[in-house]
Amino acid sequence: MPVEIRTRYTGMTYVATVRGEKRTASNTMGARWAAEALARKLGLDPTMLRETQRDLLRSGVELFVHPGEIVEVSQ
Repeated sequence: MPVEIRTRYTGMTYVATVRGEKRTASNTMGARWAAEALARKLGLDPTMLRETQRDLLRSGVELFVHPGEIVEVSQ
């Protein structure tokens, strides 16, 4: 099932989240960098991320989709 990573610009940084996941990532340079950092945390190849949508009504929200599945990491 594809993974949807949402990024939001808030507090001078871009924060990436996935619904149902506690892990997040942030980056001050851009939404893509935040999404790529979260993809790495989730065990996904960040080069396979595709930006699919920018929500102009909700300022700063961008959606990236990865075709893979989240790899469970035991802690």
